[in-house]
Amino acid sequence: MRDTTCLERLSLALRTALACLIVSLTTLYGPKPLKNWATFPAFSYLTTILIWLSDAEPTYGEVLKCCVDVSYATFQTAAIMLVSVLVVGPASLGVSLVAPVAVAVASFIVAFPASTSLLTKRIAFGQIVLVYVTFAVFNGEVAHVFMLPVHVAASTALGAIASLLAVLLPFPRLAHSQMSKGCKLYAENALERLNLFVDVIMARDNTTAQVLIAKAASLSAAARHTLKDIKIHHERLAWERPDTRFLKKKQKHQGEKLKATEFLMRGMEIALGSCSSFPLGMSRDEVTNLLEAPRTHIAHEPASTLKPEDRLTWLPEAGSLSTTSLPVYFFRYCVELFRGDVSSVRQDSKRVDGLFTSKSFLDALSVWMARERFVFAFKCSISLGLAVLFGILYNKKNGYWSGLTVAISLVSGRQATLTVANSRLQGTAMGSVYGLLCCAVFQRLEEFRFLPLLPWIAATVFMRHSKVYGQPGGVTSAIAALLILGRRNYGAPTDFAITRIVEASIGLLCFVLGEVLVTPARASTLARAELKHCLDAVLDCIGSLVLCSEQKNMPLSDLRSKQAKLNSHVEALERLTSEALREPNVPFLKPLNAVSYNKVLVSLSKVSDLCLYVCDGLTNLSGAHPLDHVAHELKSFQEKLRSSVKCLEEMASTKTQARLQKELQKRKICHDVEAGTASNDNYLNMELGPSQDDAERFSVSFVKLLKEATEKTSGSTAEEVVKNETTLCLSSLGFCISRLMQETVCIMTEITHTT
Repeated sequence: MRDTTCLERLSLALRTALACLIVSLTTLYGPKPLKNWATFPAFSYLTTILIWLSDAEPTYGEVLKCCVDVSYATFQTAAIMLVSVLVVGPASLGVSLVAPVAVAVASFIVAFPASTSLLTKRIAFGQIVLVYVTFAVFNGEVAHVFMLPVHVAASTALGAIASLLAVLLPFPRLAHSQMSKGCKLYAENALERLNLFVDVIMARDNTTAQVLIAKAASLSAAARHTLKDIKIHHERLAWERPDTRFLKKKQKHQGEKLKATEFLMRGMEIALGSCSSFPLGMSRDEVTNLLEAPRTHIAHEPASTLKPEDRLTWLPEAGSLSTTSLPVYFFRYCVELFRGDVSSVRQDSKRVDGLFTSKSFLDALSVWMARERFVFAFKCSISLGLAVLFGILYNKKNGYWSGLTVAISLVSGRQATLTVANSRLQGTAMGSVYGLLCCAVFQRLEEFRFLPLLPWIAATVFMRHSKVYGQPGGVTSAIAALLILGRRNYGAPTDFAITRIVEASIGLLCFVLGEVLVTPARASTLARAELKHCLDAVLDCIGSLVLCSEQKNMPLSDLRSKQAKLNSHVEALERLTSEALREPNVPFLKPLNAVSYNKVLVSLSKVSDLCLYVCDGLTNLSGAHPLDHVAHELKSFQEKLRSSVKCLEEMASTKTQARLQKELQKRKICHDVEAGTASNDNYLNMELGPSQDDAERFSVSFVKLLKEATEKTSGSTAEEVVKNETTLCLSSLGFCISRLMQETVCIMTEITHTT
């Protein structure tokens, strides 16, 4: 997998270098009429880099979509510029203080619509800076005013066309082929995990089993990344093949099948991770036959050689049922879902990323989106306006670069502002230094000065994937070198490089100022607030599960919607935690406890998955068996959890340390997730909220009821299959609810230790 990734990145690096080479050859050695039209070669390079070093790895469909976005941005900028010239006049736009105001107003107009993509906005921002700073540089005395947007459009089109040629030569890079590679890569990953599952079941001791389970978990993380790539490439198929818009059901089948496969693979992994002792008492041949159906399903082999009458013919004896055997039954349950004996995965696994569609939520979402659009537009307006103002004040002739630096940095959501600014500044400095060194080496061979660009552009593609620089550092380092080595007649390279670094610093300062003014809350603060929303969502899921257990034949749509809500909050917490970990430490502000929050995220993800497995079990039981005992135990657990969450809220509202110590003694709490250590050793035997004992008691009582049901059940051969399936579903349901309770307790333990 690692070799495949390196080859893919090398291919992208070569195509990116080819696109830049096309722009360089055109602007340096192309026909004179063409060079007279594309008078802003720097913006041609910038357009190319924004397309090829974006967050997603481009394919033909993606580049085609980017060309459409670039065209829309160009028409948008031309319309705004023409209106401003007719209303204000070129002479007024040439005033140094009027140009920044015009940039701010135009940026707000471009940024506010939600229908345009981020690339459209960034290209439009850059074009706006070019147009209005040009008016300021020439004091409004621009020859052929209405030709200015044409020159900007031609320069932008050159970068877009070069990108399109690079993705087609020497052979097209299609989303369909990338999707096929991703599916093959996922199948190899899943088969490797199945082999690990066999080794785990046959492990001689717990230590060996835990090592193998950890390896399977790392493969599972890689599989999730592969599935995300497959989803991205699937969305691009419509741009490569318009007919796929009318064949959505057929095209989505493969993606849904992979989602269902991963859903069951995660269940098998959870089951093995819950086993208390190894080996599990199964022979290798028995395990191999057991996993034949999943292996056939993943490898797309012909129908399984397993005879239909061999399915679900086993029934655990009442004496063999125990709390330690529940994970094994859940493992078998997931295997039977692969065989197609249970239909729930076709109903529920598609809903993993489901959205809750109540009218109140949609109304709240529309209000939130309107507010978010205004905040983003205001941030863009302030940042770009200030950057252009200070850039012109420092160096009027090179005032473009401060605004362009901000234009390629703005995003609609949150980002680690200081980290991004630092990466962009370092990338600008490195690219400029590389360009100056190449200028010194090729001082007497100025015609071939563009050749060292090719290896540097390739290097920036790999730099884009590094943890140190990331996408911001890779983009700015590529642009910095291109502006020095890929152009002519801009003055002394050293003077230009120094001036541009200063202008870029001005732009980044304005970028940071705009981010801080509009979104002053740190990601760590928001992560702590989002954790509270996650706990509330867990409570809602357990409450919905109680209702489903109490009422027979109750629709599970409420539980699914609560699980979808929990899943969305978990994803938000993951994003905020990742951003918070990239934030620099600030004195007098408590940093995020990375270890604790990562553990909480793992447990929350498992709780979200377990809710779906519970949906499976309840759907297959179809209300055939009363679950009053389950409802009673869950209701008791829910009340304990609610009181614990309420206590945490009261603690969070306690501001001073003295009041906090009083509250700790009052509530008998001695641990804080942010501190990571105990604060009072006098309460070591105290308890607050749910504990692992609750989950253990539930498992014991559930197994007791299951034994009674198994002993009483008897019937004909036809009823035997139904009996086996029901027993398997009940065993799996008991395991999932018990494990859900355990993971919830682990979450509360990480947040606040009960002693």
